[in-house]
Amino acid sequence: MIPCEEKKPLRVPTGIKGMDELIEGGFYKGDIILICGEAGSGKTTFCAQFVYNGANLYGEKAIYVCLEEGTDRLVRNMQKYGFDFERLRKEHMIELLDAEVSVGEGLKSQIDYILYRADMIHANRLVIDSLSSLLLAQDKRIEARTLLHSLYDLFKRKDLTTLMTISIPRGSKSIGLGFEEAMVDGVILLESMVERNVLENHLLILKMRGTSHSKEYQRVVFGDKGLMLTPYVKLKS
Repeated sequence: MIPCEEKKPLRVPTGIKGMDELIEGGFYKGDIILICGEAGSGKTTFCAQFVYNGANLYGEKAIYVCLEEGTDRLVRNMQKYGFDFERLRKEHMIELLDAEVSVGEGLKSQIDYILYRADMIHANRLVIDSLSSLLLAQDKRIEARTLLHSLYDLFKRKDLTTLMTISIPRGSKSIGLGFEEAMVDGVILLESMVERNVLENHLLILKMRGTSHSKEYQRVVFGDKGLMLTPYVKLKS
C-alpha cells in the first residue's frame, strides 16, 4: 500500500515584510493571535496591514471591528501607508464595523452580528481592536475569562484567522488580566523603548502553537507602506 501523504495545515501569510519567515510562512489558518503592546507601539497598524494584505495580495476577505477608534479614523490614519480601505470596502473585500462595548445580551447580539457579517462576505480574516475593551467591560474576572473562551470557540468554528489587540499600560509587566495569553494560539508583543534618546519600536513573538518561531527581538520600522521588521541590533552606548 502506498502511504497517504500527511496533509499540512494551511498557513495564512501576513504579507508584512520580515514577519512571515519568523513563523514558518504565516499563522495557522483559524488560529487566534493576541497582538499586545502599549499605546503607539503599532498594534493597529499591524492588524490593518494583516487584513489589507490579505485582501490585496491573497484575495482573502476580512472583518475589522473597531471598539476604540472609529472606522472613519482607521481609514484616515491608514491612508498615510497607502492602504485604500475605501476601495476594498466597495469591492466587498473588507468590512469595517464600529461596535459599542456592552455586557449581557447586548454583547451577545454584537458578537452574533460580527459572525453574521463574516458569514455574509465569506470572511477568512478577523480583527477585534481591541479585546481589552470587551474584557474590561465585564463585571468580574470569571466573566471576562468565560467571554474569551466563548470568542475562541466561536471564531475557531468559523475557521477565522483572528487577531485581537490587547493594550498594555506603559511600564506594566503583565498582559491584560493575566489569563489571556494561556487561552490563545499565539502572542505577539510590540514594545517602544528609548535607546540613546531615540524611540525604538520592537516586536517579540512570545508564543505560537505548533510553530518553530523566532525568539529574538525584531526592530519595527514604520515606512510609507506600513510597518516592516528588520533584525534588532542594540544601539551602542
